[in-house]
Parts: sequence; structure tokens; C-alpha cells
Amino acid sequence: MPVQQFGELVGDPQKLTRHIIKVILGSFILAILAMYFFDQSLSLYFADAGVRDALRNPARELTDVALSEYWFVLALATWAFAAWVAPRISAFRTHTNKIDFFRRWGLNFFVALIVCGVITHIIKFTVGRQRPHKTPDFDPFVFTPMTTHWHWHSFSSGHSQVIFTVATMLSVAFPKMRWFWIPMAMLICLTRVVVHDHFLSDTIFGACVGYVGTLLAMSLMRAKTTNGLY
Repeated sequence: MPVQQFGELVGDPQKLTRHIIKVILGSFILAILAMYFFDQSLSLYFADAGVRDALRNPARELTDVALSEYWFVLALATWAFAAWVAPRISAFRTHTNKIDFFRRWGLNFFVALIVCGVITHIIKFTVGRQRPHKTPDFDPFVFTPMTTHWHWHSFSSGHSQVIFTVATMLSVAFPKMRWFWIPMAMLICLTRVVVHDHFLSDTIFGACVGYVGTLLAMSLMRAKTTNGLY
């Protein structure tokens, strides 16, 4: 959706609810289709020796871009700089509105990462889907619900959630670059499939959680605090 409509969504609970329902249903349908038609075949393709040798190491390096700790640091550093450092620097005093926006943006980003992370871990624990690398044939239909073991936390993808939270928040901050943020996030999601930590369907729904959870976090910040972005 056009990034300019984020404010309209966040400010209208009914419109936000309808949009979230559509996104969740659409993502769930895509994830189910991927589970039945693409998950195993894609995992087998990336297990081919030639493909693995060419892609696995670069994918393993790139996939770490979605580690949440990096983005928590960025969110808190942005908030702290805009809240305490920038107001004391004379060069920034002519940009008070922009500085205040990034103060609120950093705080919203931090809350979005927390909200999305909580949702993701609840889903992982509840679903208990086995990761692709745990079986030689990459069976996508092995589930052990209500488990805390990492090997059964494939659905949904936490890295995909994080990078789509990042892409959504960066689209809010830098809307003219939104056509870079989203493809970047999709590429990072693909690396999770390449390294056999996730199936394609895991990344689809993980991306959904990142986007929807970020909208919910921004809506919460707008409704319950004075630090809303819109």
C-alpha cells in the first residue's frame, strides 16, 4: 500500500482493522499454498550441491542483517540522540520538527520490534513447526505444538518479521526510498529459505507479522501516548 496512507490507517481503527484482516487472510492463504506446492521443492533445490556451494555462504552472511539486536540499537540510538543530544547542538535547532519526528520514530520503532517479537514467539510456540534442516527430505508437515525447542520454531520466521518491521518503519521515515526497503526485505526473507532455517511459507507469514505488528504498534502509540507518528 502507498506509505502515505499509513497515517490514515493508524488514525482510523475501523479502516485499520479491515486492512489487517485482509493482509492476514491473504498472507495465510499464500502461506498455505506455499506449504503444499513450494516449500519442499524449494528446500530441495537449495540443497543441491551446486546451488548450495554458490549461495549458502553469501546467504548466511546476508541473513544476519535481520538480527533484531542491530535494529533495537538503531531504534534506541535514534530516540536517544533526538531526545537528548540534538537539542543541545546549535546546528539542529533550525530542524526541531524533524528532530522531534525522529525522536518519536525511534520510540515507535522500538515498540514495534517488541510487539512484533512477542506475536512471533507466541506463534512459534503454539504452532511448533519443524525447521527444514531437521529432516533429509525437508518434510514441511512435521509439527510439535507447544514446544520451546528452537528446532520446532520454524513457523513463522522471526528474521522475516524483523526485516519487515524494519522495512515498514524505514518506509515511514524515508518514503521516497520505499521501493528499496521492500525488495531488500524480500531478499533477506529468501536467505532464510536458502540456508534451510525456514520454509517459504514461514517467511511469508513472518513478513505479515512484521508489517501488521508494526501497524498495531504505531496505532497503540498514537492512541495511548503523546508520541504517535501521525
